[in-house]
Amino acid sequence: MSRNSNFAQTYFAAHEEAGMARVSLAPLLNRIAEDPNYLFGQELQSLGGQCPAHADTRKEDYEKVAINALLAYLYNDLREHIIARMPLDGDGHVVLSNPPDSPHGLDVADAAALDAASVDTLVGFLRDSICHLLDAIIKDWAIKVMAEEERCRAEGSITPLAAASFVLANTLESSVLHSPSGYDMLSITKTGSHTALHVCWNLCESAPMLRPGLTLDQYDDLSRRSLKQVLPLAMGSLGMLCQFMGAGSIEADDHQAIHPLPAHQTAFVYDDETPDGMIVLNADLIEPTAQAGERHYTGCPAFYANGLINLFMEIVLSVAARYDIYGRKQRAG
Repeated sequence: MSRNSNFAQTYFAAHEEAGMARVSLAPLLNRIAEDPNYLFGQELQSLGGQCPAHADTRKEDYEKVAINALLAYLYNDLREHIIARMPLDGDGHVVLSNPPDSPHGLDVADAAALDAASVDTLVGFLRDSICHLLDAIIKDWAIKVMAEEERCRAEGSITPLAAASFVLANTLESSVLHSPSGYDMLSITKTGSHTALHVCWNLCESAPMLRPGLTLDQYDDLSRRSLKQVLPLAMGSLGMLCQFMGAGSIEADDHQAIHPLPAHQTAFVYDDETPDGMIVLNADLIEPTAQAGERHYTGCPAFYANGLINLFMEIVLSVAARYDIYGRKQRAG
């Protein structure tokens, strides 16, 4: 059996070994689409009615299912908002801006300095810039959603988007998982987007490290085809995601997404047993991980929003191609 088909099986088996059952959000999203009143029902707050609850199931598990389902529903609108608001130049390239307080000392307007920078410095700068660009778009989206909720309140009406925002805010406010840290829709979405971008960058950067000697188009194709092998990460629990990223040396101590993929990483490997080859995740690094009383997991809400993670990957690929990251990685050795 090739390794690319082995990761997902091992990953989900490890969740089961850790005592966790997966709650798919897809049926809940279908229920909401069929009847938006489902947003206000008790079933959404009770594991979506999909699982019998164990006596020791944490309150956090109930919250996790409801919050992630609400976010997944809202993220379909976020995807369209990002597409509409992503700044592009006349050639279709993403227009970057300088991230505030950047530690990299670069300027998007100084092409000579960008060309002269080391590849790791450039990648760190581009990662930082993309994160801040997405942050600004996400903030704009959150303002739009809140404005929709306020408009409905003033008019005495309700839309599914406003309803989901309202129920999410109330659920977060009473959450034992999120309220102590003050997390809201905006902060959760920003953090999640950084993680998604970080993994997409890692996949992209791993290509020339694992398979040197290809052309830009070949690298672009390899990264694009390999994304489906990396997506199982987004289908697991947050604890298992963090465990894997730490074991593979792809999570920095400060947990920021601006750090390039280290040369000593072991999370991504090249599978030459598949046709044309594929970058896959290293199943040997997986260890069952769960909190006491953690019985359920849903996966990242962005996974359930049609094409959202693929959109993050497309953004990363377009920036990597424009700044010749594949070629610079190879030339740097």
